[in-house]
Amino acid sequence: MKGKLIFTLGALSIILSVLLVVPVLGQATDEELGKQLKDYKAKTFEQLKLDPERQKALVALEDKYSTERGAIVDSSKKAWDDLQAALAVAKPDETKVKGLVTAYMAEQTKLFASFRKQLDEELGQMTPVQEGKYLTAMEKWRQQCMPKVCTPITK
Repeated sequence: MKGKLIFTLGALSIILSVLLVVPVLGQATDEELGKQLKDYKAKTFEQLKLDPERQKALVALEDKYSTERGAIVDSSKKAWDDLQAALAVAKPDETKVKGLVTAYMAEQTKLFASFRKQLDEELGQMTPVQEGKYLTAMEKWRQQCMPKVCTPITK
């Protein structure tokens, strides 16, 4: 049980790194990247030989959580902008900044929880072998995408 939890947390961190870092770096629009991932997942579900009903359920999960995360990402961006604005003044108000950091972190926590819940629901519909193959496929996708989008931060 503990090994499965560690494995799942590792897989979640891989997926989160892709989904959080890639859109920020701006090589592909959020919509393009989301479409690419959705298409890749659909192909992966077929390769896992999941029955059509299970595939439909997994695609529905993707749609459900993508919609949910859209609102969370919007709130997170606003919280980030507010934090940046508070830090841009000559002498930032520490109490205000602390509150804005807390607000931003709360949005990030919601985002991570959404990814985690989706992954748990996806894996819950697969056999252990399918789980392993699915996580391997997601890591492969991340490795293919990351070299294209990662650029050094130069500020």
